[in-house]
Amino acid sequence: MVVSGLFQRKRLITERQEELLNELRALITRLHASFERFTDADPGDARMLQEILTHLEELFLIVVAGEFNAGKSSFLNALLGDRVLPEGVTPTTDTITLLQYGDQPHSEMHSSGLRVHTYPAEVLRQLNIVDTPGTNAVIRYHEQLTRDFIPRADLVLFATSADRPFTESERGFLSVIKEWGKKIVIILNKIDILTPAELEQVLGFVRENARDLLGVTPDIFPVSAREALRSRTVGGSEGEELWANSRFSAIEAYVVDYLDEEMRVRLKLLSPLGVAQRLSTKYLQVTEGRLETLREDVATIDNIEQQINLYRDDLKTDVQYYLGEIDSIMRDLVDRGDQFFEAHIRLTRLPDLMNSDKLRTAFEHEVVGEVGQQIDQKMHTLIDWMIEKNLRLQQSNDEYIKRRATQHSEKLIGNIGGTFDYNRRTMLDTVGRAASEVVASYDKEVESQQFADDVRASVAATALAEAGAVGLGALLVTIFHTALLDATGILAATAVALGGFLLLPAKQRQAKKALRERVAVLREQLRQSIERQFEREVDRSLSQVRERNMPFTRFVRAQRGQLGDLQQVFADIDAGLGRLRKEIG
Repeated sequence: MVVSGLFQRKRLITERQEELLNELRALITRLHASFERFTDADPGDARMLQEILTHLEELFLIVVAGEFNAGKSSFLNALLGDRVLPEGVTPTTDTITLLQYGDQPHSEMHSSGLRVHTYPAEVLRQLNIVDTPGTNAVIRYHEQLTRDFIPRADLVLFATSADRPFTESERGFLSVIKEWGKKIVIILNKIDILTPAELEQVLGFVRENARDLLGVTPDIFPVSAREALRSRTVGGSEGEELWANSRFSAIEAYVVDYLDEEMRVRLKLLSPLGVAQRLSTKYLQVTEGRLETLREDVATIDNIEQQINLYRDDLKTDVQYYLGEIDSIMRDLVDRGDQFFEAHIRLTRLPDLMNSDKLRTAFEHEVVGEVGQQIDQKMHTLIDWMIEKNLRLQQSNDEYIKRRATQHSEKLIGNIGGTFDYNRRTMLDTVGRAASEVVASYDKEVESQQFADDVRASVAATALAEAGAVGLGALLVTIFHTALLDATGILAATAVALGGFLLLPAKQRQAKKALRERVAVLREQLRQSIERQFEREVDRSLSQVRERNMPFTRFVRAQRGQLGDLQQVFADIDAGLGRLRKEIG
């Protein structure tokens, strides 16, 4: 927009006002820069800040707004003293018109849709005036033009008609103006159609509703723009009477005299300050809302991590319980072995000691017995428990993510929210879908078999034996046979060969010791193999959960850091603007 850049430092009243202007400019510049870091910032907001920075250097700007039949153009013509703008009962102002001082009347349409009209009226030497399309115009584009121009106003003259004062659409539009913190003056036009009693009634109605809506009672000027304009053309006593009846002198004095340079400077500072404060508050609220969302997301992540830790703790406790039961089976085996050796390694059983097949059969029956089946049963119970815990962990993660994805509906402000909300929901949907797929594809039988095979292979490798296709219990029995039955056979052969009958008690003790040692080694090998395999399974499960959640976790942490910094920036700017408003206002 091309306007006269007359609002320069030399026009300021005091040095303090110049300082306030510089402080305001710095805060607006900082707010504008922060929008570059806020990826979802509305481009219109950034553009608006740039425009009000430029506007600080321009003449005082009055925006005249209201519905299309409120007589805005007639009011301006009366203020300028001539029919500068077209008037009519239908929407005649189809563009925003900027009125500036010029030696000759001239009108030029700019590509932005703004019409710049120059006219040699003295009031335009001090300020610029904008005539806007009606806020209730049939073409909604007109209303949007008006709404977009309001933030640039230093003062808003809001025209309402005496025959339809304070309509619902006017209330809505005034609410928009209020949000921008603008100084509002109400023009009650067409009072010539009212009796004095009706005028007082209408004024009371407008005053009461304006106070309720705006929180303060604005200045209200009842006028008849039509009679004021006629008075300027009729002249004489009739013209004086029309002028008096029009009550136009009050608003003219307000615009020309009350809005002196000091008042214009103050309003000139308050106008962009109000825009900047509205935007800083807006983005501060959005930032705080997002941080609250992220705090809840962090709580969700922490809950999942807590479930993981509980899962690990439960595993350690319960694995020790099951391993203790397996230890008990092996201790019973040792006790039976002691009894077996006492019963068989003696002189009276020498023929049996010489018969290795009979000795092996007796050992299998009396000592080994159901050890293989018992150990397999305990292992199956342990593995089933482990797989069930793993599945519950996966389901818990799935439920947490799904609940988080559906329980929070982002409350967007204005046009803010696209990228953050989209990325966050995409992350949640991706993680939730992956978790659901894992749960859906979880085959307990396959997982249990795989886990049992891994444990058996680990024990077999540790014991330097072949796992084959047998169960863990059968594998252990095989190891017992090769390590223990062969030892008893050697003991018997040694006893016979030497003829040392007195050596049998010593060999009995030796056999017991060998059995205990071998069982102890196997028990420790089995314990270490199971613990190692379970630890590996736990790490695998937890890694899967954390890996699936990691994109969302990284997003939350990165956003929390960035938004935390922005929150501080917006809060500082908002506080600075509030301090300036207090001093200026």
